[in-house]
Amino acid sequence: MTLRLGAPPSPPAATARARKSVSGRTVLLRKLVGLAAVTVLLIWAVQRAIPAGSELVNRGGLALLDDLAATVLHPSLEPAFLQVVFEATATTLALALIGTAGALVLGLVGGLILSDVAWGDAPPWPVRVGRLVLRGVLVAVRSVHELVWALLFVSVLGLDPLVAVLALALPFGAQSAQVFGETFDSVPDAPLRALRSAGARPFSALAYALLPGTAPLLLSYSFYRFECALRSAVVLGVAGVGGLGFELTVSLQSRNWGEVWTLVATLLALAGVVELWSNRVRSDVAVVTCADWSVGHERPRAAGRSPQGLSRSTRWSLVLVLPTIAVAWWWVGLSPAGLTSPRTQELTGQLLGDLWPPALPEGGMRVLADATFDTVAMAVLAMAVAVVITLLAGPWASRPRADRRSPAAWGRKAAWWVSRLLLLALRAIPPTVWAVVALLALFPGVLPGALALGLYTGGILGRLVAEAWETMDLGPRDALRNAGVPRMVSAVASVAPPSASHLITYTLYRFEICVRDTAIVGVVGAAGLGRLLSERLGAFDFSVVTSVLLASLLVSLTVEFVGRRVRRALRG
Repeated sequence: MTLRLGAPPSPPAATARARKSVSGRTVLLRKLVGLAAVTVLLIWAVQRAIPAGSELVNRGGLALLDDLAATVLHPSLEPAFLQVVFEATATTLALALIGTAGALVLGLVGGLILSDVAWGDAPPWPVRVGRLVLRGVLVAVRSVHELVWALLFVSVLGLDPLVAVLALALPFGAQSAQVFGETFDSVPDAPLRALRSAGARPFSALAYALLPGTAPLLLSYSFYRFECALRSAVVLGVAGVGGLGFELTVSLQSRNWGEVWTLVATLLALAGVVELWSNRVRSDVAVVTCADWSVGHERPRAAGRSPQGLSRSTRWSLVLVLPTIAVAWWWVGLSPAGLTSPRTQELTGQLLGDLWPPALPEGGMRVLADATFDTVAMAVLAMAVAVVITLLAGPWASRPRADRRSPAAWGRKAAWWVSRLLLLALRAIPPTVWAVVALLALFPGVLPGALALGLYTGGILGRLVAEAWETMDLGPRDALRNAGVPRMVSAVASVAPPSASHLITYTLYRFEICVRDTAIVGVVGAAGLGRLLSERLGAFDFSVVTSVLLASLLVSLTVEFVGRRVRRALRG
């Protein structure tokens, strides 16, 4: 099977269908219906999370929370433990870097296969069938959380570094393939068609025409993906694969609060440094924010590069990528030989045999349905918490654009720093840690899981929305002010509608991810399909694990489908 690059593809405009116009009254009606549906969904989720007559607060755990808060200013600074922290930090960075590299390789190959530009107008039917199958596989792979992949790989590979690398590379590679394919199809294809018409070889045409035009966007996405991989590498510590997440889990279980605060401070510092560095590199190679990448938006091509070119730090970052990957490979002692060993092949065959056919858990479909409803309720409440955090911190987390010399600018700048640090702390601490803390004060159920996911998602959603608000055009607001409209009225009238649109868009996208992330807090004992999955994995009941994974896939696909339809309806 080869790429058909002999004929230039037709321009997208020739085959695009004109969208049917929708009146403003219809859009308003859709928004009102959507608001009513969200209200009903929230009421249902609250009733499910807080059953009538149930006891929520775990009074026995409040003393432990008091001990945790009392030691916030007394982190462990013992030299032996600091050495452990340093090694765990290096391991987390190494696993995230190698996992990202693997995901990008898979994404590049998958993106070329999925790209319509690369295949031409009419690929043969085996290619079309293969691409359809590949799309289905990628959807299934990315619907399973990295932590679930890690738990499955541990049963085959043990506590090998390959577990973390594969758990990061597979779902992130599936996501990257979709993004890369859409990126290839979004750039002007005139140079590629010109090389094809001149008789250039297929892969030469791709290398010289398609890849250079998309390189800035692909590099920008690569650094964004590394940020995500770093957070996920910490979460994988629950599976015992090492790094900061593992050390944090051990310290929490042993109730060594001083070590917990040292590790939390390390996570905050690491996340802050990586985000600053990533933002700098992305602003040089292509001005695309995390807000853009998270929902597949691109900036105008005129804003693609910094007019000053690449900074020295960015050039060094690109030069040192391959040597750093080699050092990371050596640090974690990665060896692909474990994938081909006879024992691995035997355990893999045994695992696949145990996974199929699927079976219902004890209690039948009712138990599986209850866990599914708990998952949805948890995600709904988590997003409600995240939206509240975003509304409170997001406006202050947007970079100030007022005159820096004015007295009010200093206070605005201070509020920006405080809100940014708050959002950084919320998203830097893994949801598993938030869940453990919530479970100290609350009994296991939907509520502690929703609070944990809500705090974590609030840190991410607040950053995405704040970055989106930073790019809004303030021309309409200034025009109203110049016309004599009061400052508050002009701000609300011109900024509120696009701000609400950004908030709704990113909330819907994060809700899709939040449903998938419920597996994380379920593993540490909250509720939902994640808890059922953890219990069945611990009992080696893999046939039930398959049923839980299928239910999770069905929920993810349903939420993704509904989310797309809602976004399309709101756009009119």
